[in-house]
Amino acid sequence: MTSDPPPAPSVPGTAHDAGAAPAAAHTPSRLPAPARFAHPFSPSVLTLVFAGGILGALSRWALGTVIPAPDGWPLATLLINLAGALALGGLLESLARRGPDVGPRRLVRLTAGTGFLGAFTTYSTLAVEGSRLLIAGRAADGVWYLALSLLGGAAATLVGVAGAAWLHREDRRGLAAEAHVAAHPHGGGHARPTSEGHVLEVTSSDSQNVTPRRSAERQPGPDGISEDPR
Repeated sequence: MTSDPPPAPSVPGTAHDAGAAPAAAHTPSRLPAPARFAHPFSPSVLTLVFAGGILGALSRWALGTVIPAPDGWPLATLLINLAGALALGGLLESLARRGPDVGPRRLVRLTAGTGFLGAFTTYSTLAVEGSRLLIAGRAADGVWYLALSLLGGAAATLVGVAGAAWLHREDRRGLAAEAHVAAHPHGGGHARPTSEGHVLEVTSSDSQNVTPRRSAERQPGPDGISEDPR
């Protein structure tokens, strides 16, 4: 009676050995489905943009009736466009530093940025008024008006971006300081050595209250032998 031959040893990496491995090990993990947010052309979003545009257009009209036009120079449009560029730069920079453009941040951007500031500023009126100055023979006024509007608008945008970035950094510093005080309610100070061998312990609650104490270093005695001040 013959016995069955022993099975051939499997070599790692061969097809026989790979067949014993679970197939799930080579299956890529399923990524979570992306979060669903309101479509930019949904009725609710369009309503917010439309409402912001109405408020922006009314604000521009109101300022246009108040700001004078010296010698027919379109000062109102210039100031409105500069203010809008400043506000838009600050708004977009602030939103970008607070997180991705999703959820409430997207709604704020579309309502305040696209809607209100988009209708508040007016580059079509800028082009018309600049052309009128040039056609009327006031070439210098027209060039100055266009240059101040375009270059000034770019500069105002940069100022708005820089201002929003500075405010964001200051806000983070304030939050960090509040967190530090909350974590050290009794004052987590720092030690600062002095030339007399003392250490000034300055607390965060009151920088004027300093407590001198002897340094832990051994001080030389009168006979030259180091002594422990403690």
